[in-house]
Amino acid sequence: MHYLMTRKGILLSPEQALDALTGYNVLFFGEEHGSRAAHEGELVLLTGLAGRATDLVLALEMFERDVQSTLDAYLEGAIAEDQFLEMARPWQNYGEDYRPLVEFARTHAIPAIAANVPRELASRVAMADAISPDIAGKYSMYLPEKVHLDSGEYHERFTALMGKMPHSVPMKKLSVEGLYKAQVLKDAVMAASIEPYLDHPILFCCGRFHSDYHLGIPYQLRKNHPALNIAVVACAETVAGLPMEDRSRIADFLWLDA
Repeated sequence: MHYLMTRKGILLSPEQALDALTGYNVLFFGEEHGSRAAHEGELVLLTGLAGRATDLVLALEMFERDVQSTLDAYLEGAIAEDQFLEMARPWQNYGEDYRPLVEFARTHAIPAIAANVPRELASRVAMADAISPDIAGKYSMYLPEKVHLDSGEYHERFTALMGKMPHSVPMKKLSVEGLYKAQVLKDAVMAASIEPYLDHPILFCCGRFHSDYHLGIPYQLRKNHPALNIAVVACAETVAGLPMEDRSRIADFLWLDA
């Protein structure tokens, strides 16, 4: 049985949860990429929300902007799945964790957005410690008009996260400031990817660091669209070790897999 808990500690049944989540412009599900509970939660919410909103849109961090046409072609039935997988650079855990989302979208004619920044563009920014068309090169078309680098809290949390990584991790060789700019660029690109669909309800599946505390992608969206009604869902299993103050701030709702 699945439940949703509000930040005030009120437990909602599945039907009550859908009532509570219906009406937001953008709903973020912040996942741990290896969490089975998170992937089940994403599919449950996609299925439930699709039954209430015929114009629902699905956005996925797991695909990059430059494969949008490939994703569209697959959803429309213009290419076979093996061709789609060959061209779309799916994550290693796609088959078990994200394929159910894509297949549900395909079966129910739900648009899906390949939201993430192309990896090479993020890498260029991290190495150069700067964001500019010259650095982006052939990827300049994916640069948003605005990239908001002004969140002190996000910078502090990102720096702390980098500090916990083993020194053997390749990105440790790059400057934290360059990595931070690449991280914020990812958020800004993902925010920009859904702007054409802001008149639709959107379910956005992303890594939790991109949405926790309404930072990351929600922060970029809010800076550009202050009136948007945004909610963040996190898995209860990911906040168990946090202080109570942080648990109530990290998300608007907690997903419980009881």
